[in-house]
Amino acid sequence: MEQFLTVLEKLKLFSGIARDEIVPLCRTFGCYTAHYEKGTLLWSRGDRVKAAGIVLSGCVQAEQNTADGVQRVVARHGAGSLFGDVLMSSQMQKSPVDIVACEKTQVLFVPLVNIMRDSDESTAAVQVRFRLNLLSEISDKYWALYRRISCLTAPTVRGRIARYLLDEREEQKSDVLRFSCTRETMAAQLCVNRSAMCRELGRMQREGLLILCRRTCTVCDAARLKTFAER
Repeated sequence: MEQFLTVLEKLKLFSGIARDEIVPLCRTFGCYTAHYEKGTLLWSRGDRVKAAGIVLSGCVQAEQNTADGVQRVVARHGAGSLFGDVLMSSQMQKSPVDIVACEKTQVLFVPLVNIMRDSDESTAAVQVRFRLNLLSEISDKYWALYRRISCLTAPTVRGRIARYLLDEREEQKSDVLRFSCTRETMAAQLCVNRSAMCRELGRMQREGLLILCRRTCTVCDAARLKTFAER
């Protein structure tokens, strides 16, 4: 676990916790690591989730199949991402998605039962800080879900793209947006046809709204994007 300290200390989950306190805290919580090959299922739809996961290396994604058999990517989590925390905290809810490794992946699992267990005086302050950070993470995900629902309510492909790019611009705090996902994954997240999305992106580039370059997108005219996002 020590070799992944650089990843862990950057997480909001460990904010306010000293680097040399992270590994002992993980041991106190009974955290454990697991390795997955590409395409391996971490858990399935209908499973109860008892531990949140932190992606140490690689990538996982949440997948859901629609009634007509179309696979939809609900979320994608790269190295340094926390997932399953909301499901873990609910306890009564079963997973609505499959979690699948997108590539060779290593995950650190944090069991809820140990997070909430009474602590001794020597580690009490650190554990309280961790719990507060976890609550903050869950709150952030609520608002992220709210923004995504707002994105999906746009009636046009251009409107969805505009809302998505503006949300990413706010999140990344830059006009040059970097994406880890493919166009196919992005289309699935926006619930639009990939070809239709790519055509619309091409039109938006020709109109001077943005510049596409591999897995980066430069927002050239945020004001005009906002007009499309608000329609």
